[in-house]
Amino acid sequence: MQYPELIENEIFPIPAGEYFGKDAESLYIVYSPFTDNALMVTREYVEMMEQYLATPEKRTELPGDVVEAMDALTDFDHRLKPAPLADDPLHYTRMAILPNNVCNFRCSYCYSAHGRSGKVISKEMLKAALDHFIDNRRVEPSNKLAISILGGGEPMLSWDLVKFIIEYSNERSTAMGFRGMDINLVTNGSIFTQEMIDTLKKYKVPVSISFEILEEMQNLQRGHYEKVCQNIDWIISEGIRPQLRACITEANISLMKRMIEEVLTRFPGTREVMMEYVTDPEKMTDPMQVRHFYEQYLENFFEAHDYAAEHGLLLDCSAYRNFNLLIQRFCPGDNTLTPDGEISVCSRIGAPADVGYNDSIYGRYHTDGTVDIDRDKFFHLIGLNVYHYPKCKDCWAKWHCAGGCMIHKYTYNEAIRDEICNYMRAFTKRMLLRGLDKKYRQECGISLREAVEQA
Repeated sequence: MQYPELIENEIFPIPAGEYFGKDAESLYIVYSPFTDNALMVTREYVEMMEQYLATPEKRTELPGDVVEAMDALTDFDHRLKPAPLADDPLHYTRMAILPNNVCNFRCSYCYSAHGRSGKVISKEMLKAALDHFIDNRRVEPSNKLAISILGGGEPMLSWDLVKFIIEYSNERSTAMGFRGMDINLVTNGSIFTQEMIDTLKKYKVPVSISFEILEEMQNLQRGHYEKVCQNIDWIISEGIRPQLRACITEANISLMKRMIEEVLTRFPGTREVMMEYVTDPEKMTDPMQVRHFYEQYLENFFEAHDYAAEHGLLLDCSAYRNFNLLIQRFCPGDNTLTPDGEISVCSRIGAPADVGYNDSIYGRYHTDGTVDIDRDKFFHLIGLNVYHYPKCKDCWAKWHCAGGCMIHKYTYNEAIRDEICNYMRAFTKRMLLRGLDKKYRQECGISLREAVEQA
């Protein structure tokens, strides 16, 4: 560590000179995530900040602006707190449900295709799990509960079960006195009927549609473009504003802005767009290939994001979302009900053939209403977080990445995971630069680049 005292106090000097055409270590962003502060300084300034912590008895010898900055960066009485980790596997308020392992698509990058067992959860098992989840003896009814209906297949192929989840959960949560029940649905968009639309509208269920937006990309990677378009148009006409979730691969990584243009013109009723990078261990095998992919993703995401924002549309991704959070684990650890009635810590691991399945299952529901929980295994899984990985210790992205997505542990080797870490650092750095630039424009009337050039 070049600046051990700063880093020990969760203050991260981030070389940034290259952004201004200078030597990387001639300028630094100094970032304190726990106080939500960042500033741009010279290397000499960073050294004085390190001295402030290393030799407190000499602080009076330091320039007043260094002391003022460090007072703000170390204002621990008002520091922000990371989202807490689960302290009990039975005290959860969020639940993910995979109704089936059946699908009518053959997506080119699908992480769960090899797990398609054809399994569909029984209604008896589903009811037992919902009875346990929506129980005011388990958690205080002042809580608001949330259920995500997801795919390990295509949930709408089991509409009778999806409808049961929506109706029964709302009825039971009301009877149990809960503050509310949020249910959201993720689908490939190929199956809708008037009954489905009426039910989703009645219970105000947000709908997310996995869709590649551009005709050539949808037909290349997922298929059924015309059918999905018709259904998107239909539900929008019925007053449902969907989120569109596009998977970014090497085939469409340079088309992200064009995808936003298409949404604005072809699907103007869309509420937001999600563009997440692909997890594809079969194609993403070379570290340099992966590095190039993430560099392209970074540039294209922000170009598309800014264009979307100019036109009143939100473009999101996990890294963008997590930058605005402080987290100890990339995801909080799911209570995911699988079609076999088992409980997985990861909603992307829900079938026995899925990689990492045996490691991820920590419990099981039974139709008689009982639940088996392997508490030691649960806490081991929750313990795979920012404190677990040595490489997180000195990383400036640690409180926004928190060790990364668990699925990568099972799908990629260490060299590929290191490139994902590089991407997370680059994304965090870009977000900080953008935030500082916005501040300079608001308060000084000039860009960050202009301010550096003037200085």
